[in-house]
Amino acid sequence: MDLRQMSYFLAVAEELHFRHAAEVLHLSQPSLSQQIRQLEEELGVKLFERTNRRVQLTQAGETLLPRVRGILHSIKEACDETKRVDQGFAGFLNISFVSTALVGVLQVAIKELQAQAPGIDLQLKECEPKEQIAGILNGTTDIGFMHARLDDDELASTVVQRDELVVALPQEIKEEGPVDLCRYKEWGAIMPSPFTAFGFYNHVQRAYNLAGVTPAKVVYTNLIIGGINLVAAGMGIALVPASFQYIQVRGVVYKPLLMPPPAVELLAVWKRESPSMLLRRFLGILDRCS
Repeated sequence: MDLRQMSYFLAVAEELHFRHAAEVLHLSQPSLSQQIRQLEEELGVKLFERTNRRVQLTQAGETLLPRVRGILHSIKEACDETKRVDQGFAGFLNISFVSTALVGVLQVAIKELQAQAPGIDLQLKECEPKEQIAGILNGTTDIGFMHARLDDDELASTVVQRDELVVALPQEIKEEGPVDLCRYKEWGAIMPSPFTAFGFYNHVQRAYNLAGVTPAKVVYTNLIIGGINLVAAGMGIALVPASFQYIQVRGVVYKPLLMPPPAVELLAVWKRESPSMLLRRFLGILDRCS
């Protein structure tokens, strides 16, 4: 029994009328009757009782009907799912990111992707740039968000967000205007952990170098928001992306730098030859959101 025969059997079983079933299938009635007879001969059972007045399923036909209906429904679902995947409306997308990506374009793009394709399976993981790049190259990650310098021809990237650095200060400090880091060289500098690849730490370090300052004490933290909370606790000052100043933490104020370094660029990175249509859809969303 092939799929064509299944669809013929199902139409007759649901209509219980050969002429009506033939119209549904856009076949002639004699042709449909012949197909059903061939199916019965192939199976070696009688599927329908036929009289001049009505058509009725036999017990064998009643047994076959739910199985055929289930098979055809599963095949339709598989075909529909295949089309959705091909159009970027279904499937899996593995996203990795550094903490600085959490505020801004990434959350907006993820929200838009879920609105366009609500049935997708999103996997999210926060990790450092080196781990992200390894995951992209070995296929366990579809796209990463990081501050990095790339030198691998297998990778493609685009800048999705640019942020100036601002200073997070304890609220009790009454600082007017842009902040000169030289005035705070004896303060603790709350910095992001230095990853092995070029990352946000390097942008912060560049700001201190530009100001000619070597902090007396450095406190490292993996999360930007963690650093802001350490500022509130009086542990020092922190340089953070400007987008983070919209996260209000009691006891913290944000000020511009007197000598700001170049803007911090957040990159979206993916494997250049990735076949994922869902990734292509996400990249289109990122392009519009950036």
